[in-house]
Amino acid sequence: MKADLHIHSVYSDGQHTPAELAEICRQNGVRFASLTDHDNFAGDKEKRAAFAAAGVHYLTGVEISAYAGKTKVHITGYGYAADTPLCAAMQKERERLAYERLDDVLERLKRYKNIFLTREEVLAERQEDVPPHTMHIVLALVKKGIYPTVKEAFLDCFQPDSPTYSYVGRPTPFEAVEMLHALGGVACLAHPGRIILPFEEREKLIGRLKERGLDGIECNYPTHTVQETAYYRAICNRLGLLETGGSDFHRDGGTRTVGEPFFEPDEAFLRAVHFPF
Repeated sequence: MKADLHIHSVYSDGQHTPAELAEICRQNGVRFASLTDHDNFAGDKEKRAAFAAAGVHYLTGVEISAYAGKTKVHITGYGYAADTPLCAAMQKERERLAYERLDDVLERLKRYKNIFLTREEVLAERQEDVPPHTMHIVLALVKKGIYPTVKEAFLDCFQPDSPTYSYVGRPTPFEAVEMLHALGGVACLAHPGRIILPFEEREKLIGRLKERGLDGIECNYPTHTVQETAYYRAICNRLGLLETGGSDFHRDGGTRTVGEPFFEPDEAFLRAVHFPF
């Protein structure tokens, strides 16, 4: 069963609606999918209905933008209880922190870059009621003509060592795992090959996350080499972790394609997320 368990929609920084993504999955032969929008638990009913209409199995998902110090260590969550008071409370807190972070970035842009951008200009770049994301700030900067491309805006303003980058409201990966477990979900390490740490430190971090309850690792990922994929699979086997995979697709015209690289979840993963056999 071909799967893609890492896709972003308009509920965070993606281009497409859930219905559009469901149709793309169907056309690309993906039979099992998850929309893992950044720091946003909202939209589960719409997403589930869209994929049901397209005949694609849907798995509730999210990607928590977590950081170990200044190192990005994102955690994906699957199969959690979306329609509960606890999830609603977590969503409300994520939204509050997203707006605090936006205000912090806007102040930093003004202070360090002499760039004046308003809340309204940023919020105009996202779907209504969706918490603001870094991509929305970047799109507003490009629309205003301050940067010619999205890539240049990201490189100049939103690298972890940039004075205009904000860590407001960013949980640690350990806190993200706890958050997802509290909702009854499965917590997995996203794109480990992109973690900017020396090799030994990265492996130690995975070990510490396992000790704190990490359930799986995203082994199949577009930028992972064949050797990296095999390496992370070996870690999963050694530590008893689940294997996941996905495209991390955001928008058309990029290097990512829904359903690539090929990933087929095994029985252990399907049972962990209560797949209806």
